[in-house]
Amino acid sequence: MGEWTATWTADVQTRAGGFESINRNSGVRGSLIVDLHLNGRLVVVVGGGSEGLKKINSLLTQDCRILLVSDRTNAQIDGYVREKRIRFERAALTDADILSRYDPYVVMATTDDRELNRRIARKAKEMGCLSYASDDPEASDFAHPSVINIGDAVQVAVSTGGQSPIMAKRIRIEAEKVLKGVVTEEDVAQIKLQRIARERARGLIPTQRERRRFLYAVLGDGAVRESIRAGDFDGARARMDGMLGEWGG
Repeated sequence: MGEWTATWTADVQTRAGGFESINRNSGVRGSLIVDLHLNGRLVVVVGGGSEGLKKINSLLTQDCRILLVSDRTNAQIDGYVREKRIRFERAALTDADILSRYDPYVVMATTDDRELNRRIARKAKEMGCLSYASDDPEASDFAHPSVINIGDAVQVAVSTGGQSPIMAKRIRIEAEKVLKGVVTEEDVAQIKLQRIARERARGLIPTQRERRRFLYAVLGDGAVRESIRAGDFDGARARMDGMLGEWGG
């Protein structure tokens, strides 16, 4: 997420032995909301219309490579290409075989042709990729939830499992008003400091139990809290480094 953990929140249908969990009363397929760590992997978006642009915008803060395959673009997408934030390959969108040119981790079919999107999603699954077909939860491995992003440190997903993206968006807007009053700038700074502390501790503190104790100590340390409260992140980090030196020594 941003310069920190590269995550993409996906509402992934649960499968076990080929069986897809279904709630017979509601018609809602079983799902789990998960953070998907893309870690530099390739995401292919097929279709450069408004829906494709939405998906590209949702991916831009993630640590992934984005390739748009489409027969058209718009001014915003052209700008992303010039800035080298995404790659673009112009192609006629007539069948799903176009995917065979690439080695993606995720494929998102966002053309205006529902049947073509389904063929692309099926092809992606055959290739072992996670696949998404726009506005078609039955053909997709995941739904794209409405996400609240606070300071590139906290993501909260609101999902209806693909039943009603409009309602997910409406609820997300209302929930965001509340959450932005609950999650403070100090919380965001603590999250970012904890990420650094975890990475540093792995190399110096041998056991997971001791690393957890160290992270709780940093979280509760008065000097760390005071520095963060004063907006002195470097001071908080220096204090954490000092604590780690004493702990690891």
